[in-house]
Amino acid sequence: MSGLASIYNVPQNDNDRNTWAFDHMAHHRDINRRLYELTGVALPEFVLDPVDPDNAGTWESQHQQMHDNQNQLLGIEGNDLSEINWRDPRLLAGWVFLNASEHFQASNILEIG
Repeated sequence: MSGLASIYNVPQNDNDRNTWAFDHMAHHRDINRRLYELTGVALPEFVLDPVDPDNAGTWESQHQQMHDNQNQLLGIEGNDLSEINWRDPRLLAGWVFLNASEHFQASNILEIG
């Protein structure tokens, strides 16, 4: 099981972003695994680790698709997470919070960490 707390951390540098991306992808895998155990629905999984902040377009759309899929099954009203500014710490912090809040809701519903 991955740790939910680590995806609340706002990456400050390349090393932080790499750690965040790994933990974030692991949590998506935990969500998908638990959804499959409970519903038998195998959601598509996209590669979200690593993140290239200079070329994140595909990452952004695939990440949004993963959230849309899980939110639909879990009844979570999601956010538009499709645009991330990896260079502006203030905007990144807001995005990280919105993303992590959806992971938190999914974790509570699925009873995972």
